Amino acid sequence: MKSKHLLIVDDEPAILKLLQFILSKDYTVTLKNNGLEAVLWLEEGNKPDLIILDINMPYFNGQEFFKSLKVSGLFQEIPVIILTGHTDIDQLKADLQFPVAAIIPKPFNPSILQNAVKSFARSRSEIF
Repeated sequence: MKSKHLLIVDDEPAILKLLQFILSKDYTVTLKNNGLEAVLWLEEGNKPDLIILDINMPYFNGQEFFKSLKVSGLFQEIPVIILTGHTDIDQLKADLQFPVAAIIPKPFNPSILQNAVKSFARSRSEIF
């Protein structure tokens, strides 16, 4: 039985499908095309165990979503893995101003993402 729930937010349909294929074997997966859809889904009372978030989206991007998620305080305990095309990871960390579980650059190796999710699940078993 899949007890852990992942929210994946990315504007690229191919990435969403790939992530769903990779992760739905072990987790329940919800897909959203932009940050606004994800925020509205969360405000409906849904609470995933982990969020995988793209930063570069044309509409309500990952940084806007991430700031609204953390500033609201309602969902600040939900860990976030950033999946990004940014090449300057240090600058991205500074721009976010909030801690994240991991930052994985695109293009990504699917096994690296799987291992990050599994590793985080083991280290955060009280949350995840």
